[in-house]
Amino acid sequence: MRRPVVAIVGKPNVGKSALFNRLLGKRVSIVEETPGVTRDRVTGETELAGRPVLLVDTGGLVPGEREAMASLVAQQVTKAIEESDVLIFVVDGRQEPTLPDFQIADLVRRSGKPSVFVANKADDPDTQMAEFWELGLGEPLPVSAIHGRNISSLIDAVAAVLPPPVSQEETQDAQQAVRLAIVGRPNVGKSSLVNALLGQERVIVSPIPGTTRDAVDTFFEWKGRPIILIDTAGLRKKSAIKEKLDYYAQVRAVAAIDRADVTVLVIDGKEGVTRQDLRIASYSDEKGKALVLVVSKWDLVAAQIDGDPATKRRREKVLQQDFTRFLRQEMHFVSYAPVLYVSSVMRWNVDEVLKKSLECYEQWQRRIATAQVNQWLEEAVSRHPPPAFGTKPLKIYYATQPQTAPPTFVLFANRPDDIPETYQRYLENSLRNRFRLWGTPVRLMFRQRE
Repeated sequence: MRRPVVAIVGKPNVGKSALFNRLLGKRVSIVEETPGVTRDRVTGETELAGRPVLLVDTGGLVPGEREAMASLVAQQVTKAIEESDVLIFVVDGRQEPTLPDFQIADLVRRSGKPSVFVANKADDPDTQMAEFWELGLGEPLPVSAIHGRNISSLIDAVAAVLPPPVSQEETQDAQQAVRLAIVGRPNVGKSSLVNALLGQERVIVSPIPGTTRDAVDTFFEWKGRPIILIDTAGLRKKSAIKEKLDYYAQVRAVAAIDRADVTVLVIDGKEGVTRQDLRIASYSDEKGKALVLVVSKWDLVAAQIDGDPATKRRREKVLQQDFTRFLRQEMHFVSYAPVLYVSSVMRWNVDEVLKKSLECYEQWQRRIATAQVNQWLEEAVSRHPPPAFGTKPLKIYYATQPQTAPPTFVLFANRPDDIPETYQRYLENSLRNRFRLWGTPVRLMFRQRE
Protein backbone atom coordinates (compact mmCIF):
# COMPACT_ATOMS: atom_id res chain seq x y z
CA MET A 1 0.00 0.00 0.00
CA ARG A 2 2.22 2.86 1.33
CA ARG A 3 0.96 5.55 -1.01
CA PRO A 4 1.80 9.02 0.29
CA VAL A 5 -0.95 10.26 2.59
CA VAL A 6 -1.86 13.95 2.18
CA ALA A 7 -4.12 15.28 4.98
CA ILE A 8 -6.10 18.53 4.73
CA VAL A 9 -6.42 20.21 8.15
CA GLY A 10 -7.81 23.46 9.49
CA LYS A 11 -10.55 24.95 11.63
CA PRO A 12 -14.22 24.45 10.66
CA ASN A 13 -15.73 26.09 7.59
CA VAL A 14 -12.55 27.15 5.80
CA GLY A 15 -13.38 25.04 2.74
CA LYS A 16 -11.37 21.88 3.42
CA SER A 17 -13.99 19.59 1.91
CA ALA A 18 -14.41 21.82 -1.16
CA LEU A 19 -10.64 21.69 -1.66
CA PHE A 20 -10.66 17.91 -1.12
CA ASN A 21 -13.33 17.49 -3.78
CA ARG A 22 -11.49 19.84 -6.16
CA LEU A 23 -8.23 17.89 -5.86
CA LEU A 24 -10.11 14.60 -6.17
CA GLY A 25 -12.00 15.79 -9.24
CA LYS A 26 -15.34 14.59 -7.88
CA ARG A 27 -17.68 15.13 -4.96
CA VAL A 28 -16.78 12.74 -2.16
CA SER A 29 -16.95 14.89 0.96
CA ILE A 30 -20.21 16.64 1.78
CA VAL A 31 -19.85 20.37 1.19
CA GLU A 32 -22.12 22.67 3.20
CA GLU A 33 -21.78 26.05 4.86
CA THR A 34 -22.62 24.47 8.21
CA PRO A 35 -19.45 24.32 10.36
CA GLY A 36 -18.42 20.82 11.41
CA VAL A 37 -20.09 18.89 8.59
CA THR A 38 -17.06 16.63 8.06
CA ARG A 39 -16.48 14.64 11.23
CA ASP A 40 -14.51 11.54 10.34
CA ARG A 41 -11.45 11.25 8.16
CA VAL A 42 -12.61 10.83 4.55
CA THR A 43 -10.08 9.27 2.19
CA GLY A 44 -9.94 9.35 -1.59
CA GLU A 45 -7.49 8.01 -4.17
CA THR A 46 -6.19 10.49 -6.72
CA GLU A 47 -3.09 11.59 -8.60
CA LEU A 48 -1.20 14.81 -7.97
CA ALA A 49 1.30 15.72 -10.69
CA GLY A 50 1.29 12.08 -11.82
CA ARG A 51 1.86 10.70 -8.30
CA PRO A 52 -0.82 8.39 -6.81
CA VAL A 53 -1.73 9.62 -3.31
CA LEU A 54 -4.30 9.04 -0.61
CA LEU A 55 -6.01 12.34 0.09
CA VAL A 56 -7.57 12.75 3.55
CA ASP A 57 -10.29 15.26 4.42
CA THR A 58 -10.55 15.83 8.16
CA GLY A 59 -13.18 17.27 10.45
CA GLY A 60 -12.79 20.92 11.42
CA LEU A 61 -10.29 21.05 14.27
CA VAL A 62 -11.01 23.41 17.16
CA PRO A 63 -8.20 22.80 19.70
CA GLY A 64 -9.36 22.96 23.31
CA GLU A 65 -13.05 22.61 22.41
CA ARG A 66 -14.78 20.67 25.18
CA GLU A 67 -18.02 19.75 23.43
CA ALA A 68 -18.14 15.96 23.04
CA MET A 69 -18.38 15.71 19.25
CA ALA A 70 -15.74 18.41 18.71
CA SER A 71 -13.42 16.50 21.02
CA LEU A 72 -13.92 13.32 18.99
CA VAL A 73 -13.24 15.22 15.77
CA ALA A 74 -10.05 16.65 17.29
CA GLN A 75 -8.87 13.11 18.09
CA GLN A 76 -9.47 12.05 14.50
CA VAL A 77 -7.60 15.05 13.08
CA THR A 78 -4.66 14.52 15.43
CA LYS A 79 -4.52 10.89 14.31
CA ALA A 80 -4.63 11.98 10.66
CA ILE A 81 -1.68 14.33 11.24
CA GLU A 82 0.29 11.51 12.81
CA GLU A 83 -0.40 9.13 9.91
CA SER A 84 0.11 11.61 7.06
CA ASP A 85 3.20 12.23 4.95
CA VAL A 86 2.22 15.77 3.88
CA LEU A 87 -0.16 18.31 5.42
CA ILE A 88 -2.24 20.94 3.65
CA PHE A 89 -3.06 23.56 6.28
CA VAL A 90 -6.07 25.64 5.19
CA VAL A 91 -7.19 29.04 6.48
CA ASP A 92 -9.99 31.34 5.31
CA GLY A 93 -8.31 33.94 3.08
CA ARG A 94 -11.14 36.42 3.61
CA GLN A 95 -10.67 36.63 7.39
CA GLU A 96 -7.86 37.54 9.74
CA PRO A 97 -6.23 34.63 11.61
CA THR A 98 -8.09 33.53 14.74
CA LEU A 99 -6.91 31.69 17.84
CA PRO A 100 -7.77 28.23 16.38
CA ASP A 101 -5.64 29.08 13.32
CA PHE A 102 -2.66 29.83 15.57
CA GLN A 103 -3.20 26.64 17.57
CA ILE A 104 -3.49 24.44 14.48
CA ALA A 105 -0.44 26.12 12.90
CA ASP A 106 1.46 25.17 16.05
CA LEU A 107 0.31 21.53 15.71
CA VAL A 108 1.45 21.51 12.07
CA ARG A 109 4.88 22.89 13.00
CA ARG A 110 5.35 20.47 15.90
CA SER A 111 4.39 17.49 13.72
CA GLY A 112 7.59 17.91 11.74
CA LYS A 113 5.71 16.88 8.57
CA PRO A 114 6.20 18.67 5.24
CA SER A 115 3.32 21.10 4.80
CA VAL A 116 1.72 23.45 2.28
CA PHE A 117 0.07 26.57 3.70
CA VAL A 118 -3.12 27.52 1.83
CA ALA A 119 -5.49 30.48 2.08
CA ASN A 120 -8.78 29.29 0.58
CA LYS A 121 -11.71 31.40 -0.65
CA ALA A 122 -9.24 33.90 -2.13
CA ASP A 123 -11.43 34.68 -5.14
CA ASP A 124 -10.03 38.21 -5.49
CA PRO A 125 -6.48 38.19 -6.97
CA ASP A 126 -5.71 41.31 -4.92
CA THR A 127 -6.47 39.60 -1.60
CA GLN A 128 -3.80 40.59 0.94
CA MET A 129 -1.95 37.75 2.71
CA ALA A 130 0.40 39.74 4.95
CA GLU A 131 -1.55 39.09 8.18
CA PHE A 132 -1.05 35.31 7.82
CA TRP A 133 2.71 35.63 8.29
CA GLU A 134 1.90 35.81 12.00
CA LEU A 135 1.14 32.07 11.95
CA GLY A 136 4.82 31.34 11.45
CA LEU A 137 4.42 29.24 8.30
CA GLY A 138 5.35 31.88 5.75
CA GLU A 139 3.02 33.37 3.17
CA PRO A 140 0.06 31.14 2.23
CA LEU A 141 -0.76 30.18 -1.33
CA PRO A 142 -4.05 31.92 -2.24
CA VAL A 143 -6.53 29.51 -3.84
CA SER A 144 -10.23 29.21 -4.54
CA ALA A 145 -11.47 25.63 -4.29
CA ILE A 146 -14.90 26.59 -5.61
CA HIS A 147 -13.62 28.42 -8.70
CA GLY A 148 -10.43 26.41 -9.23
CA ARG A 149 -8.04 29.34 -8.85
CA ASN A 150 -4.37 28.40 -8.33
CA ILE A 151 -5.20 24.69 -7.88
CA SER A 152 -2.46 23.68 -10.31
CA SER A 153 0.06 25.68 -8.24
CA LEU A 154 -1.17 23.90 -5.10
CA ILE A 155 -0.75 20.50 -6.76
CA ASP A 156 2.81 21.39 -7.78
CA ALA A 157 3.59 22.57 -4.24
CA VAL A 158 2.29 19.33 -2.71
CA ALA A 159 4.08 17.17 -5.28
CA ALA A 160 7.37 18.94 -4.47
CA VAL A 161 7.32 17.72 -0.85
CA LEU A 162 5.98 14.17 -1.38
CA PRO A 163 8.21 11.28 -0.26
CA PRO A 164 9.93 9.14 -2.92
CA PRO A 165 7.60 7.06 -5.16
CA VAL A 166 6.51 3.59 -4.09
CA SER A 167 7.19 0.52 -6.17
CA GLN A 168 4.87 -0.60 -8.97
CA GLU A 169 4.08 -3.77 -6.99
CA GLU A 170 2.80 -1.75 -4.04
CA THR A 171 0.66 0.41 -6.34
CA GLN A 172 -0.90 -2.71 -7.86
CA ASP A 173 -1.71 -4.00 -4.35
CA ALA A 174 -3.79 -0.89 -3.66
CA GLN A 175 -5.62 -1.24 -6.96
CA GLN A 176 -6.40 -4.89 -6.20
CA ALA A 177 -7.83 -4.21 -2.75
CA VAL A 178 -11.18 -5.80 -1.89
CA ARG A 179 -13.75 -3.09 -1.13
CA LEU A 180 -16.14 -3.81 1.75
CA ALA A 181 -19.04 -1.39 2.31
CA ILE A 182 -20.31 -1.46 5.90
CA VAL A 183 -23.95 -0.40 5.58
CA GLY A 184 -27.11 -0.36 7.68
CA ARG A 185 -29.58 1.86 9.45
CA PRO A 186 -28.33 4.63 11.76
CA ASN A 187 -26.96 3.55 15.13
CA VAL A 188 -26.83 -0.20 14.52
CA GLY A 189 -23.10 -0.40 15.27
CA LYS A 190 -21.42 0.09 11.88
CA SER A 191 -18.65 2.38 13.10
CA SER A 192 -18.05 0.17 16.14
CA LEU A 193 -17.64 -2.79 13.80
CA VAL A 194 -15.16 -0.84 11.65
CA ASN A 195 -13.10 0.07 14.72
CA ALA A 196 -13.17 -3.54 15.92
CA LEU A 197 -12.04 -4.77 12.50
CA LEU A 198 -9.19 -2.27 12.43
CA GLY A 199 -8.27 -2.62 16.08
CA GLN A 200 -8.15 1.16 16.51
CA GLU A 201 -10.47 4.12 16.87
CA ARG A 202 -10.29 5.02 13.19
CA VAL A 203 -13.95 6.10 12.87
CA ILE A 204 -15.87 8.21 15.38
CA VAL A 205 -18.25 6.10 17.49
CA SER A 206 -21.11 7.88 19.20
CA PRO A 207 -24.55 6.87 20.53
CA ILE A 208 -25.98 9.84 18.60
CA PRO A 209 -27.76 8.45 15.49
CA GLY A 210 -26.29 9.78 12.26
CA THR A 211 -22.78 10.49 13.57
CA THR A 212 -21.15 9.29 10.34
CA ARG A 213 -22.30 11.46 7.44
CA ASP A 214 -19.67 10.69 4.82
CA ALA A 215 -18.61 7.35 3.40
CA VAL A 216 -15.22 6.86 5.07
CA ASP A 217 -12.60 4.73 3.29
CA THR A 218 -9.92 3.02 5.36
CA PHE A 219 -7.07 1.09 3.75
CA PHE A 220 -5.38 -1.84 5.53
CA GLU A 221 -4.10 -5.38 5.07
CA TRP A 222 -5.49 -8.53 6.68
CA LYS A 223 -3.48 -11.74 6.37
CA GLY A 224 -1.71 -10.31 3.35
CA ARG A 225 -4.90 -9.20 1.55
CA PRO A 226 -5.30 -5.45 0.84
CA ILE A 227 -8.77 -4.32 1.93
CA ILE A 228 -10.65 -1.04 1.78
CA LEU A 229 -13.35 -0.63 4.44
CA ILE A 230 -16.08 1.85 3.55
CA ASP A 231 -17.99 2.96 6.64
CA THR A 232 -21.19 4.72 5.56
CA ALA A 233 -23.77 7.00 7.04
CA GLY A 234 -26.82 5.06 8.20
CA LEU A 235 -29.42 4.62 5.49
CA ARG A 236 -32.62 6.25 6.73
CA LYS A 237 -36.20 6.05 5.61
CA LYS A 238 -36.98 8.74 3.05
CA SER A 239 -39.51 10.29 5.40
CA ALA A 240 -36.74 10.75 7.97
CA ILE A 241 -34.51 12.75 5.63
CA LYS A 242 -35.45 16.23 6.77
CA GLU A 243 -32.15 18.04 6.25
CA LYS A 244 -30.02 18.38 3.15
CA LEU A 245 -27.10 16.88 5.05
CA ASP A 246 -29.06 13.70 5.74
CA TYR A 247 -30.00 13.53 2.06
CA TYR A 248 -26.38 13.91 0.99
CA ALA A 249 -25.34 11.26 3.49
CA GLN A 250 -27.90 8.82 2.07
CA VAL A 251 -26.62 9.47 -1.44
CA ARG A 252 -23.07 8.74 -0.23
CA ALA A 253 -24.18 5.48 1.38
CA VAL A 254 -25.88 4.29 -1.80
CA ALA A 255 -22.81 5.33 -3.80
CA ALA A 256 -20.65 3.33 -1.36
CA ILE A 257 -22.58 0.17 -2.24
CA ASP A 258 -22.18 1.01 -5.93
CA ARG A 259 -18.37 1.13 -5.68
CA ALA A 260 -18.01 -1.80 -3.26
CA ASP A 261 -17.28 -5.42 -4.07
CA VAL A 262 -18.90 -6.81 -0.92
CA THR A 263 -21.79 -5.33 1.07
CA VAL A 264 -21.66 -6.01 4.80
CA LEU A 265 -25.20 -5.30 6.01
CA VAL A 266 -25.30 -4.67 9.77
CA ILE A 267 -28.62 -5.56 11.47
CA ASP A 268 -29.40 -4.69 15.09
CA GLY A 269 -29.81 -7.98 16.96
CA LYS A 270 -32.06 -6.33 19.56
CA GLU A 271 -34.45 -4.78 17.04
CA GLY A 272 -34.48 -7.47 14.36
CA VAL A 273 -35.11 -6.94 10.65
CA THR A 274 -36.75 -3.70 9.57
CA ARG A 275 -38.18 -2.52 6.29
CA GLN A 276 -35.10 -0.40 5.74
CA ASP A 277 -32.85 -3.45 6.16
CA LEU A 278 -34.86 -5.13 3.41
CA ARG A 279 -34.39 -2.09 1.15
CA ILE A 280 -30.63 -2.08 1.67
CA ALA A 281 -30.35 -5.83 0.99
CA SER A 282 -32.52 -5.46 -2.09
CA TYR A 283 -30.39 -2.60 -3.43
CA SER A 284 -27.19 -4.59 -2.90
CA ASP A 285 -28.69 -7.58 -4.71
CA GLU A 286 -29.95 -5.36 -7.53
CA LYS A 287 -26.43 -3.98 -8.00
CA GLY A 288 -24.98 -7.48 -8.04
CA LYS A 289 -22.76 -7.16 -4.96
CA ALA A 290 -21.58 -10.01 -2.76
CA LEU A 291 -23.39 -9.84 0.58
CA VAL A 292 -22.71 -10.73 4.22
CA LEU A 293 -25.41 -10.28 6.89
CA VAL A 294 -24.01 -9.25 10.30
CA VAL A 295 -26.31 -9.37 13.33
CA SER A 296 -24.70 -6.85 15.68
CA LYS A 297 -24.89 -6.21 19.44
CA TRP A 298 -25.31 -9.95 20.06
CA ASP A 299 -23.69 -9.60 23.48
CA LEU A 300 -26.74 -7.58 24.60
CA VAL A 301 -29.05 -10.32 23.30
CA ALA A 302 -27.02 -13.10 24.96
CA ALA A 303 -26.99 -11.20 28.28
CA GLN A 304 -30.77 -11.64 28.50
CA ILE A 305 -30.58 -15.45 28.37
CA ASP A 306 -31.00 -17.10 31.77
CA GLY A 307 -29.43 -20.31 33.08
CA ASP A 308 -26.06 -21.83 33.92
CA PRO A 309 -23.25 -21.43 31.34
CA ALA A 310 -24.00 -24.71 29.54
CA THR A 311 -27.72 -23.97 29.40
CA LYS A 312 -27.08 -20.42 28.20
CA ARG A 313 -24.84 -21.65 25.37
CA ARG A 314 -27.50 -24.18 24.31
CA ARG A 315 -30.29 -21.59 24.43
CA GLU A 316 -28.17 -19.04 22.58
CA LYS A 317 -27.52 -21.54 19.79
CA VAL A 318 -31.25 -22.22 19.47
CA LEU A 319 -31.95 -18.47 19.46
CA GLN A 320 -29.43 -17.96 16.64
CA GLN A 321 -31.03 -20.75 14.63
CA ASP A 322 -34.47 -19.20 15.10
CA PHE A 323 -33.16 -15.73 14.17
CA THR A 324 -31.46 -17.14 11.06
CA ARG A 325 -34.68 -18.85 9.96
CA PHE A 326 -36.49 -15.55 10.46
CA LEU A 327 -33.85 -13.73 8.40
CA ARG A 328 -34.10 -16.30 5.62
CA GLN A 329 -37.86 -15.89 5.57
CA GLU A 330 -37.83 -12.09 5.55
CA MET A 331 -34.85 -11.82 3.19
CA HIS A 332 -35.61 -14.77 0.95
CA PHE A 333 -34.34 -12.85 -2.10
CA VAL A 334 -30.78 -12.87 -0.64
CA SER A 335 -30.85 -16.39 0.80
CA TYR A 336 -27.31 -16.83 -0.56
CA ALA A 337 -25.85 -14.43 2.06
CA PRO A 338 -24.07 -15.93 5.11
CA VAL A 339 -25.27 -14.79 8.56
CA LEU A 340 -22.84 -13.90 11.36
CA TYR A 341 -23.59 -13.02 15.00
CA VAL A 342 -21.17 -10.35 16.17
CA SER A 343 -20.34 -8.23 19.18
CA SER A 344 -17.90 -5.42 18.41
CA VAL A 345 -17.52 -4.67 22.13
CA MET A 346 -16.69 -8.26 23.06
CA ARG A 347 -14.96 -8.92 19.70
CA TRP A 348 -17.15 -11.95 19.05
CA ASN A 349 -16.80 -13.15 15.44
CA VAL A 350 -15.12 -9.90 14.35
CA ASP A 351 -12.39 -11.62 12.29
CA GLU A 352 -15.04 -13.95 10.87
CA VAL A 353 -16.59 -10.90 9.17
CA LEU A 354 -13.40 -10.37 7.17
CA LYS A 355 -12.99 -14.09 6.51
CA LYS A 356 -16.54 -14.51 5.20
CA SER A 357 -16.36 -11.29 3.20
CA LEU A 358 -13.24 -12.51 1.40
CA GLU A 359 -14.83 -15.92 0.78
CA CYS A 360 -17.89 -14.22 -0.72
CA TYR A 361 -15.61 -12.01 -2.81
CA GLU A 362 -13.86 -15.09 -4.23
CA GLN A 363 -17.22 -16.59 -5.25
CA TRP A 364 -18.29 -13.22 -6.68
CA GLN A 365 -15.19 -13.27 -8.91
CA ARG A 366 -15.38 -16.97 -9.70
CA ARG A 367 -15.26 -18.23 -13.29
CA ILE A 368 -16.36 -21.77 -14.15
CA ALA A 369 -15.16 -23.64 -17.21
CA THR A 370 -17.70 -23.90 -20.03
CA ALA A 371 -17.41 -27.70 -20.09
CA GLN A 372 -18.33 -27.90 -16.39
CA VAL A 373 -21.25 -25.51 -16.85
CA ASN A 374 -22.68 -27.60 -19.69
CA GLN A 375 -22.21 -30.84 -17.78
CA TRP A 376 -24.23 -29.32 -14.93
CA LEU A 377 -26.90 -28.07 -17.36
CA GLU A 378 -27.26 -31.50 -18.97
CA GLU A 379 -27.70 -33.17 -15.58
CA ALA A 380 -30.12 -30.51 -14.28
CA VAL A 381 -32.33 -30.68 -17.37
CA SER A 382 -32.25 -34.47 -17.37
CA ARG A 383 -33.23 -34.57 -13.71
CA HIS A 384 -36.02 -32.01 -14.12
CA PRO A 385 -36.94 -31.28 -17.78
CA PRO A 386 -38.44 -27.88 -18.70
CA PRO A 387 -42.25 -27.81 -18.70
CA ALA A 388 -43.96 -28.37 -22.04
CA PHE A 389 -46.15 -25.67 -23.59
CA GLY A 390 -48.19 -26.44 -26.71
CA THR A 391 -46.92 -28.78 -29.36
CA LYS A 392 -43.35 -27.47 -29.54
CA PRO A 393 -41.23 -28.64 -26.59
CA LEU A 394 -39.09 -26.14 -24.67
CA LYS A 395 -35.40 -26.96 -25.00
CA ILE A 396 -32.25 -25.52 -23.41
CA TYR A 397 -29.23 -26.44 -25.52
CA TYR A 398 -26.08 -25.12 -23.86
CA ALA A 399 -24.71 -22.46 -21.52
CA THR A 400 -21.66 -20.28 -21.00
CA GLN A 401 -20.36 -17.81 -18.42
CA PRO A 402 -19.48 -14.50 -20.14
CA GLN A 403 -18.60 -12.53 -17.00
CA THR A 404 -17.99 -12.48 -13.26
CA ALA A 405 -18.71 -9.99 -10.45
CA PRO A 406 -21.37 -11.35 -10.11
CA PRO A 407 -21.17 -14.71 -11.92
CA THR A 408 -23.38 -14.37 -14.99
CA PHE A 409 -24.48 -17.29 -17.17
CA VAL A 410 -26.15 -17.23 -20.58
CA LEU A 411 -28.36 -20.20 -21.43
CA PHE A 412 -29.40 -20.69 -25.05
CA ALA A 413 -32.88 -22.08 -25.71
CA ASN A 414 -35.40 -22.41 -28.52
CA ARG A 415 -38.07 -20.42 -26.64
CA PRO A 416 -36.25 -18.32 -24.00
CA ASP A 417 -39.20 -16.03 -23.33
CA ASP A 418 -41.39 -18.99 -22.34
CA ILE A 419 -39.17 -20.35 -19.56
CA PRO A 420 -41.22 -19.84 -16.36
CA GLU A 421 -39.75 -18.13 -13.30
CA THR A 422 -40.16 -21.27 -11.21
CA TYR A 423 -37.93 -23.21 -13.60
CA GLN A 424 -35.40 -20.36 -13.67
CA ARG A 425 -35.22 -20.49 -9.87
CA TYR A 426 -34.76 -24.26 -10.03
CA LEU A 427 -31.81 -23.83 -12.39
CA GLU A 428 -30.27 -21.09 -10.22
CA ASN A 429 -30.56 -23.17 -7.04
CA SER A 430 -29.17 -26.22 -8.83
CA LEU A 431 -26.24 -24.19 -10.16
CA ARG A 432 -25.48 -22.76 -6.71
CA ASN A 433 -25.56 -26.18 -5.07
CA ARG A 434 -23.38 -27.77 -7.75
CA PHE A 435 -20.62 -25.13 -7.64
CA ARG A 436 -21.18 -23.83 -4.08
CA LEU A 437 -21.78 -20.28 -5.29
CA TRP A 438 -22.73 -18.80 -1.91
CA GLY A 439 -22.42 -15.21 -0.77
CA THR A 440 -22.93 -13.77 -4.23
CA PRO A 441 -25.84 -13.07 -6.56
CA VAL A 442 -26.01 -15.26 -9.65
CA ARG A 443 -27.42 -13.96 -12.91
CA LEU A 444 -29.08 -16.33 -15.42
CA MET A 445 -29.84 -14.87 -18.85
CA PHE A 446 -31.80 -16.80 -21.47
CA ARG A 447 -31.14 -16.18 -25.18
CA GLN A 448 -32.44 -17.45 -28.47
CA ARG A 449 -30.06 -19.92 -30.08
CA GLU A 450 -28.84 -18.54 -33.42
